Amino acid sequence: MAGRRNGSLRSSVEQPLPKASELPDPPDCEPIRPRRVLFFGKKKSRSCCTGALVQSLRNQGLKVKWVNCSLLKRWIGAWGMRYVVRYLRKRYRPDLCFVFFHDLPHVLMQEFTEELPTVVWIEEPIKYIDSAQVDYVRQARLVCLSTPSLVWAYRSLGVQNATFQMSGFSPQYHKPHRDFGQGHYDRDLVYIGGPGSMGNRPEFLAWLSERYDLEIFGTRDSWLPYMKRYKQLRVRGEVRPSRYAEVCARSKIVIGLNQTHESSLYYSNRVFLTLACKGFHLMRHVPGTERVFDRDEHLAWFHDRDECLEQVDRYLGDQAERERIAEQGHALVMKSHRYDRRVTEILEIIAQERQLSCPLDLVDEVLEIGIDEQNETAAVLYPRDGRVDFEPARRCLRHASGFGGG
Repeated sequence: MAGRRNGSLRSSVEQPLPKASELPDPPDCEPIRPRRVLFFGKKKSRSCCTGALVQSLRNQGLKVKWVNCSLLKRWIGAWGMRYVVRYLRKRYRPDLCFVFFHDLPHVLMQEFTEELPTVVWIEEPIKYIDSAQVDYVRQARLVCLSTPSLVWAYRSLGVQNATFQMSGFSPQYHKPHRDFGQGHYDRDLVYIGGPGSMGNRPEFLAWLSERYDLEIFGTRDSWLPYMKRYKQLRVRGEVRPSRYAEVCARSKIVIGLNQTHESSLYYSNRVFLTLACKGFHLMRHVPGTERVFDRDEHLAWFHDRDECLEQVDRYLGDQAERERIAEQGHALVMKSHRYDRRVTEILEIIAQERQLSCPLDLVDEVLEIGIDEQNETAAVLYPRDGRVDFEPARRCLRHASGFGGG
């Protein structure tokens, strides 16, 4: 067995990753039709994804108790938080636990999954899946993942109840601004979001800023190091939902960039948020996009820098076409990509009325399968550059994070 020094993964030729077609079928489970849901998640004030999921569960007629463990820990400490959460579990008597990413501490997750059917929602792609992350979701009734590659990887590591679910939006939080279609455009190009921890997003936007009038809306602290490096970057501060809609309505083009553009069918939630606000969206192409959107009907995309320049030049001068596409994109996401629809599908799966989803023909090759520090099988999905270098902070669950939507 070959070793990898100064890293958390050792290559393992004895345990190759199964082909997608060789994965076993998920186990049979008893149908579940919940009435009371205990939901764990942070507030997510910018994307409002947790609030949207809670509202969608309530729209299904379910009673939902929303618990923010991070906030409780800040107020009363770790011991107090665990005591309160256990008390709420006993007092509320839920018949389903719904966890956003890893927002329920591991020790409580282990306790609850032994007593309650649990759904885990992971919206972001994860570049490194170690034994701690697998153990976190191993007993979950359902694990919802944002890319087919993640579903394949988790199933390969023994988590068979994994299914593919894209992100979405709620019109309660993101909807068109009154200025849409009025011709009041203050900006040519905007990008909404942070610099990200992967990829070349700052460098690309700096390159684009040299050619066009481009403004960035994101937290200034996260962009500050790149503003010093690229003097042409202009950052206007972060936007919450109402401001998000105004920026979309008063900008000719909203640029879309994921941190990875190689993972099939993965989209930052900003794709859905922008279309929900009737923004004209020009995004970097992601494999499989043709299955979800029609080009020049719902949004536009580019594959490389030259095509990006062509698309920007084309649409900057065609207001009528931009607004037509924005209208069509809004109609599509209202019909097919609301969180209400995602939650409906989840409830149908746990009621045994719908099959798990994983478009295996779109699964990417996982970079490497190996052994982590606990001598357990682990998988690496990103980056796809032939190297795998992990800093120590990535070795354990408490430091693990998604990286696609920053």
